[in-house]
Amino acid sequence: MVLVVEKKFLEEDWWKYPLALFLLQLTFWTLLGYRLNPHLGFFQRILGSYVVLFAFLATAFLPFVAGRLQFRTLFWSGFAGFLLGLAAYYALSLMKVGEQFNLLPFIAFMQVYVACFSLGLVIEFGRYVLRKLTE
Repeated sequence: MVLVVEKKFLEEDWWKYPLALFLLQLTFWTLLGYRLNPHLGFFQRILGSYVVLFAFLATAFLPFVAGRLQFRTLFWSGFAGFLLGLAAYYALSLMKVGEQFNLLPFIAFMQVYVACFSLGLVIEFGRYVLRKLTE
């Protein structure tokens, strides 16, 4: 007889991955800020847009928390939503749309992220309902 131990998804030091993702996002965000307005300092950027900063932090950690709770579909949809949202954010910012409409890149980021994360929630809820119906 052989004992098989299944390794759980995102064990041990799982918090390092979203923290690294957030720090990478913070670096790119700061570089983009220097490109758009080089006269502002680093701390002026952070203090002036702390809501955006904490939204990036929360959206980086949320998929990994869902993955730690063993919701793999929710993790992958949230992670993909984060990456696609960042692509939309930087595309709109670099196309000079962000200079004319300040919040449009952030709103696009949040819409893409929430849409993908919500799709993952619907899939996970559907699996739960199907599992309960078959019991």
